[in-house]
Amino acid sequence: MRTASKPTLTTEQWELVGQMNDAAFENPNLDFEQNAAMLGARFSDTPEGGLFRREWKKIFDRERAE
Repeated sequence: MRTASKPTLTTEQWELVGQMNDAAFENPNLDFEQNAAMLGARFSDTPEGGLFRREWKKIFDRERAE
């Protein structure tokens, strides 16, 4: 039986995730959606778009918790 493979983030998406990490630190009063909008992030309604948003939000939340 074949198993479905998970989609992976592109290099450009990982670069945006890194920028979000910096933005979360530099703009502590902005929430996730505000930071994403400031960076021009767009999340498509595809599995890849959902993965991108989830990964980005995890990093954002982790940065805020530190």
